[in-house]
Amino acid sequence: MLLQKLNCKKMSLMLLSTLVIISCSKEETSQGEGNLALSAKSTLNISESNKSASSSNKTNTGLVITDFLINLVEFELEIDIEDSNSYDDDNEQWDDDGYYDSEDEIELEGPFALDLMAGQISFLNVTVPNGRYEEMEFKINKSTDSSSELFEKSVLIKGTINDIPFIYWNDFMDEIEVDFEDPSMDVIINDASSSLVIDFDLSALFFDAAGIDLSQAQDGNNDGVIEISPRDEDGNNELAQEIRNKMREIIDLLDD
Repeated sequence: MLLQKLNCKKMSLMLLSTLVIISCSKEETSQGEGNLALSAKSTLNISESNKSASSSNKTNTGLVITDFLINLVEFELEIDIEDSNSYDDDNEQWDDDGYYDSEDEIELEGPFALDLMAGQISFLNVTVPNGRYEEMEFKINKSTDSSSELFEKSVLIKGTINDIPFIYWNDFMDEIEVDFEDPSMDVIINDASSSLVIDFDLSALFFDAAGIDLSQAQDGNNDGVIEISPRDEDGNNELAQEIRNKMREIIDLLDD
């Protein structure tokens, strides 16, 4: 995608019911534009009766996940620099970082607090210039919305371990680069609509052989709830760090 200099022009985006304004400072591209729709989901099957999912992994046989909330911010698309129609490294008009992002005067207002146990959630619908993009980057960061269950948290997972309620939460900020499982696949915008899904694989996080074992999580303060977080009184802080580290490995990009 060619990123030419724009005269200051305002373009409107619809993000659910929120009007998002994109400010541009480069000339309008002659390459045309297409639509990109983003969704997110978790891969666990959800019971219609209680929206819960249980494990068949022998290590976590007593684990049930009922809630999975995450706070996403600052989405970027990385241009495929091998696509000569999208990027010219010798042209001084272009961003040299290979991203169509805030450095190109594009701002997507957020954050996007997503309940990933509620099925596949469409949360972003945006018009972008035609081109070939090889991956997406976004941030997971804590919510600043005091009315949200995610306030001061970036991730919140709830459920039970052997019928004892547990809560995992963390307040980390992490930049995530996601790509298709097939690295030869790119996101192609060509005057039409393209739909992508960010997939959070909870099965890989907890229920696969290499998943995090929660069977040793403890209710150290005997208050009836197993808390797993960076700071808690139950003694599960190291386990919280393991979950954070593993989470980077279980996020994929899917072509919807």
